[in-house]
Amino acid sequence: MSLVVRIALLRPLARHRPLRWGPRLAEALVTRSHQVSGLPGGTARRAAAAEEAVALCRRLAADRPERHRVDLARALVARVGVSDAQPLAEAVDQLREAIGYVEDPPDRTALVVLAAARGLLAVNLSMRGDAREALTLALRTRATWDAAAPLRPDERMRRIRTLLVIGNCQAMLGRPEEALTTRQEAWDRYRAQSSYQRLRWTHIGVDAATDLARSLAATGRAREALALLNAARADREVLRTVLPARGRAHTAEALLVEAECRAELGEPDAALRFAGEAVGRLRELGPARRGELAAALRVHGQLLLRCGQQEQGVDRLAEAVEVARDADGMELAHALARLAATRIADRRWDSVEPLLDELLTVCRRWVDDLPEVFRPLLVEALTLVLLMTAFEAPAGDRHPGAPPRDRIAGLDGVTAGREAVELARALATADPQHRALLGRALFGLDRAVNRAGDVAEAAGLLRECVALRRVLYAADPAGHRSDLVQALGNLGNRLHVLGRLDEALPVHEECVALARAADSGLPPAEAVTPLRNLAHTLAALGRTDEAQRITAEANALASA
Repeated sequence: MSLVVRIALLRPLARHRPLRWGPRLAEALVTRSHQVSGLPGGTARRAAAAEEAVALCRRLAADRPERHRVDLARALVARVGVSDAQPLAEAVDQLREAIGYVEDPPDRTALVVLAAARGLLAVNLSMRGDAREALTLALRTRATWDAAAPLRPDERMRRIRTLLVIGNCQAMLGRPEEALTTRQEAWDRYRAQSSYQRLRWTHIGVDAATDLARSLAATGRAREALALLNAARADREVLRTVLPARGRAHTAEALLVEAECRAELGEPDAALRFAGEAVGRLRELGPARRGELAAALRVHGQLLLRCGQQEQGVDRLAEAVEVARDADGMELAHALARLAATRIADRRWDSVEPLLDELLTVCRRWVDDLPEVFRPLLVEALTLVLLMTAFEAPAGDRHPGAPPRDRIAGLDGVTAGREAVELARALATADPQHRALLGRALFGLDRAVNRAGDVAEAAGLLRECVALRRVLYAADPAGHRSDLVQALGNLGNRLHVLGRLDEALPVHEECVALARAADSGLPPAEAVTPLRNLAHTLAALGRTDEAQRITAEANALASA
């Protein structure tokens, strides 16, 4: 019998004898709410069925709460399961209510409802940005599903969705390797399901493929990520047909991942094309996808800057900031940081301080709620303040709006630097991936302390910075050679000023050797300043002939 016909027959029976026929009608309505259709109005009909089930189960539970609480929880889960049919806050409240009804499940039926409710709540918390709470809940959800084993086909798919939430939260919290492992498991489990189940749950497969591709790209496996995106192309087309809005959003996400992969593989034109297309598709989806649009605009802007299209890149970053406001605090912080750094590089001083003011405010607001994300962003913001306060304008520079010398965004350089170093030390101690961030903070604080007149402390900070960057250079010479060269150069200069010329000389010699090595990969111009620093110290030591020879080499490079 058709489900629609069955519901029509059960409604009058349930009105006359609700306790007997009401549970059967509620079950049929919940089943109806799960049936996805590509026809116009399909989502509205699913939502209506779920709402009717909730209202009916509330009446049943009011009469016999112990008997029908599980039914009400199942109906609430079904209501939230109709995507984009209600506000996020309302969905979270309904799922918490559902969990309360089945917190101590008396049987497997209630256990499955509990797992489904926890899983959907984890999804919604993740969408809201509550990554830590979402991760904790998703891990409990996985354990709940495991307790309900053996799982039926639909239940296995819901467990896979839980794995995707775990992977997303791990990625958000800065754990890329863990996220990759979890997402790989989710993809492998999805591929192990029957073709019928994969067709019914196409959106899970699209999510799994895109998320895994994103993790592969983040860990340097761009070609594998592209191959996976290509393999999932047909599934994305199916999803666009059945659920157009969701399908377009997934396509935009895939395009953005592909853009980043193409950039990594040295294909800038393709990267720009894919990122631009992602932005265009997300614009079509309206306010509901403002956070994703802001991320796409930021990525597109960064790619434009890398390709030398400065004006267009800055425009994209500025738009990303505007779109992210009141939509996504995390994306707003990322966009502000990128735009502020670009404005500093362009010497657009008049527009930098308001950006840093807002960036610091956003980071401080959220740093306690999500420290894994906002502490590194706060350090980055403070190092940008250091850049502004330590900047020395070249002679003859008449650019309007020159930066103030003492305070930026209410902070002087030394204060900002000390806070940045303290935060970065804690981050690097907890996770070595933040050592480069600590190196930047130390390097910036050195300049601020040196400007304040404490050359000895500045030298001590640089010793720590050099030691840190040596470790990073040993692991990745190409990625950290330039940073090590800069730190060595400044350390040599501080030692020279302190009169410790015998210590300054080998530091400068190492700096020059790194800068002009045949395999350095650095432009020849980067050796000019190290050579001049070395010549200065040689001259102070009375080695005039060597100093003159080194100076001539530096001048020749500068002329070229």
